[in-house]
Amino acid sequence: MEFITLTDVDKNTIEMIKGAIESLGHTPIDIVIVGAEETRLEVNDMYILKVSLPVDIYKVMRETALAQIFSDPSLAEVWSVPPDVKPDGLAYELSLALLRRLVDVFVAKVRPDLVLERTNVEVVEGETLVSTLVRTLAVDSSVSLAVAGHMSDALRLLKKLSQHPIYKIYRQFWDFATANFKYLPIYNWLLLMYG
Repeated sequence: MEFITLTDVDKNTIEMIKGAIESLGHTPIDIVIVGAEETRLEVNDMYILKVSLPVDIYKVMRETALAQIFSDPSLAEVWSVPPDVKPDGLAYELSLALLRRLVDVFVAKVRPDLVLERTNVEVVEGETLVSTLVRTLAVDSSVSLAVAGHMSDALRLLKKLSQHPIYKIYRQFWDFATANFKYLPIYNWLLLMYG
């Protein structure tokens, strides 16, 4: 992994970024550009992580996790739409929701505090009950914390939704999704229960 700086950056900042990247394990990132306009991953022939200043460790870890997810074909069953699923709005929305949760699973395994700090528990209304469940899943960090093994933190966050009218239905979905954290079982459950 090669570091390129676009501005004066002290050694501690470089070490902090390197430590955050390496804390997630083996990384496919080839080049880290420090001093970019925003922190984001670019994938072409190489994996390039651009990091803005001041450094946001959570964003660095999320983009690093994204690189690992994209480079590991075995993780596709967790978040990508399988070939035998009709490619419609629900299929793609669920895919993006699971990808967001999977990225935070990677971060939560190493730094659950970062995921907890960024958590905003809310129900995101959709046009249908199913889209409301999927959109809420997309922003619900408690799912990632539960899958990463931090169940008490996850349940404490989930309880914040308990006054919402959809809570009982969402809780059933949440229980299934955290116990079966793969695209196809979750997609089939949604269709079976509410499709």
